[in-house]
Amino acid sequence: MTPQKKNTNEVLHKLDFIDDDKDDIVLIAVKSNMPDYKMAYSLNRYLGVQFKKVLPEISLTENVTAFFRSFLYQDHKNHLIWRLFENKSNYTENDTDEGYSLFKNNEDLFAATHYLIPEWKNIDFFILIENTDFLFETEELLEKLQNIKNISTQFVVDIDSLNIKSQKNLIF
Repeated sequence: MTPQKKNTNEVLHKLDFIDDDKDDIVLIAVKSNMPDYKMAYSLNRYLGVQFKKVLPEISLTENVTAFFRSFLYQDHKNHLIWRLFENKSNYTENDTDEGYSLFKNNEDLFAATHYLIPEWKNIDFFILIENTDFLFETEELLEKLQNIKNISTQFVVDIDSLNIKSQKNLIF
């Protein structure tokens, strides 16, 4: 006996872009005038983490490929994954087959600023912490960040408040 095929227009199951584990993710926005490597160094020093630069850089493509520097720390003791990443990128490449050469004008490489999370254009960095639970001390972390010189603002961002495209940009 073969199963009867139902109406194919019927929605059987809805899938989300980001799985239901958003509850175990903390996203912290950080405003600072430090370059990325100094930010990673300061966090390593004051938070007791060990951020290391990730290569290749995060890249977003939509007619233009924008590159964002990022750092990773895997806390095996507490089973946490920490990510530090830039929100702003001034380095882009056009998605054409022409390529670049020393003899061609490549000024458009640095022509525009692109944002990983466009809703927060005034934010310089984000810290994404995965696998957190109810014991994770978010407030204590915010207090430690407040004590780091050259960090002017830090706060928790509700991931659900971001548009779908920005949420998708947070999937690494």
